[in-house]
Amino acid sequence: MSQRWIAVLGTLGLVALAAPAFADEASDLRQELDALKQRLDAQDRKVREMEGTTITQQEVDAAVMAYVGSAPAPFLVADDDKGSAGFPMGKKPFIKQGPNKLEFALRAQVRWSGMFYSDDAVGARIAPAPVRFSGEPPNDRTGFEIERLYFGLDGTVFCEDITYKLELSFDSDGTNTVDKRYAYIDWKYAGEHHVRAGGDKVAFSCEENHSSSSLAFVDRSIVTKAFELGFDQGISLWGNFGDCDCPKRFMYKVQATNGEGSISRGSIFNFDAADTYSDQMLFAAMLEWNITCDDWKWDEVDHRPCEKRCKLLASLGASAYYENDDDAKRDQWGGLAVRGSSARGADRMGLNGWFRAAYNGWSTLIEWYQRDIDYTGTNTSLTQTDSGAHMFVHYRFADSNWGLGVRAGILWLDDDYLTVTLNNQTIAIEDTTLEFGAVVNYFFHDHSNKISLDVNYIQDNSGVTSSSAGYLANNSGKGVIVEDGIMVRLQWQLNF
Repeated sequence: MSQRWIAVLGTLGLVALAAPAFADEASDLRQELDALKQRLDAQDRKVREMEGTTITQQEVDAAVMAYVGSAPAPFLVADDDKGSAGFPMGKKPFIKQGPNKLEFALRAQVRWSGMFYSDDAVGARIAPAPVRFSGEPPNDRTGFEIERLYFGLDGTVFCEDITYKLELSFDSDGTNTVDKRYAYIDWKYAGEHHVRAGGDKVAFSCEENHSSSSLAFVDRSIVTKAFELGFDQGISLWGNFGDCDCPKRFMYKVQATNGEGSISRGSIFNFDAADTYSDQMLFAAMLEWNITCDDWKWDEVDHRPCEKRCKLLASLGASAYYENDDDAKRDQWGGLAVRGSSARGADRMGLNGWFRAAYNGWSTLIEWYQRDIDYTGTNTSLTQTDSGAHMFVHYRFADSNWGLGVRAGILWLDDDYLTVTLNNQTIAIEDTTLEFGAVVNYFFHDHSNKISLDVNYIQDNSGVTSSSAGYLANNSGKGVIVEDGIMVRLQWQLNF
């Protein structure tokens, strides 16, 4: 081997022997540099804290990486790509997987009301007993209340044709118990035809079957509250039919219920059904003709976007009910006072017709009612026939969040029942009740978030008892016999 190769191999050997020493020195130097950098960063952070400046991007990145590294792994709602959950703006929060869907609903209406009585109003003295006419103005009814506080669950199960709905009421108008309102299951068994069973609105009155969240005014008309039947338990067939050009030209609903009101009233198994509880069914039906052949919602405000407002929407409808009510338990006869004696039974029926339309921000509803009660058995009470009508017009501005509306209503009371008696004290009442009102709405997000202010003039309201509308008469327990004056209401609604 030449001397040159011997020298090269010797040099390589020396380098190999010295490498660990150099590596140790390099490692020590790197550690000293890292420690120095940490001390400089700490000093810099203290200076910035004293000066009130922000942290560096490196510190942000380091903090984020530390959190991500320690955070638990995400949990999937569903184990396939069909599962989803969300809370769309102005809509209900939901959980969905395949055909199963659960939606959560909330409606809160916080209201201030003030009733400013005229000299024609009549009050009652409640204490000391017995209740009697006071000769003084009715009790003060000014203040705040939670007018509606609803929580609901609805959705689909097994398939999209099977739906359900549960709505619980926690509002201050009810009792200390939670009032169960909607509580039904619904099966879309063929085309647009459904069968529904459970707690539902009675198929009578157009405005009453509008959701309380979609009204133009703070609440329904005094005329609607006089004749509506509210909720009941039973079964119904409903849906749409038409021709090829307009498959939803007509909407129908045919219903058979107990005729005793909402679910909270109790079960027939707690009573003897024969002649004591709902042994005679209440039959109701409604039919609406969609004149313009558009599947449009039951909404009293035209919320359509500008490009769709110019299309006319119009519908004409009618509804009716009948019950041979010969049982002793007598609930859910509507808000209009029953004047005759129904202790031995009565045949009752109601008729209703309406026209509703929306065009270019304008919306209107015109509605008429009649109710007949034929007191049967050994009663000597005369048949009671009452009727009424109301209408409103509302305009929703296209370029702002404001809306304005006016309405009017009248009740014609039966001429055979124009007195109210309390403990042998009798007072004559008028044969008509009038209502005139105006409303201003500000829609933060349509009906989902809005503030409404309405002013209503009520004259001779002596035949209606309705806590939800804020009107009550012939209700001596609250110190009011005849309402007459101006009611002002301010309400904030949150609804999804």
